[in-house]
Amino acid sequence: MLEIEFAMHTAIKLPLKSLDPTTVQDLQKKYPSAMVRIETEIPSEGAAMSEEQFWGIIALLDWGRKNSQDIIAPAVEALSLFSEEDIFRFDQILAEKLYALDRETFARVLGWDASSHSRFSADVFLYARCCAVANGREFYEKLLQKPSIMPKEHTFEPLLYLAEQAHRLKTGSDRYDFLPTLSYEMFSNPSGWPNGPSLPELVKGNLG
Repeated sequence: MLEIEFAMHTAIKLPLKSLDPTTVQDLQKKYPSAMVRIETEIPSEGAAMSEEQFWGIIALLDWGRKNSQDIIAPAVEALSLFSEEDIFRFDQILAEKLYALDRETFARVLGWDASSHSRFSADVFLYARCCAVANGREFYEKLLQKPSIMPKEHTFEPLLYLAEQAHRLKTGSDRYDFLPTLSYEMFSNPSGWPNGPSLPELVKGNLG
């Protein structure tokens, strides 16, 4: 595996065979002052995608590009080089990260309160959580301790489809049947909503 380490002790791991000229140029533009150390690492048979690999893929999002599809393109390409099982595992880890942010403390930063059911957008809350994950591991872990830095004006819905696009690129098929074991929809995390709406209120569809 390729490991790129930075002075801030950040690392990016991706398959060595993904280092085509375009990927190298993207990394050079994104990290012009970085030092590179290459180590070979042979995963044990059956090893699943790790947290480090997940965040390494996230780090490939290219925020220097304007179009959202172009932003996720390097990450999609890198993830497509993993096995189908690892692509599914990436989607599972993403769902877990979004689930962890499905809490009233984070929603309040975006304007949620007990009387705002009809005005608060569950979709915007989800896409804001996507933006939080897309900002990388350091920001995400800081956010868990400091909800006030929750993205208020920025969202990144395309992150939800990164794994599906990588699977399509790998297999050539539009069929993507994987469903994470956790839902990342608003109110799915019961421990995060001690003052959340009741089930009848949710059934009425007051949010959306």
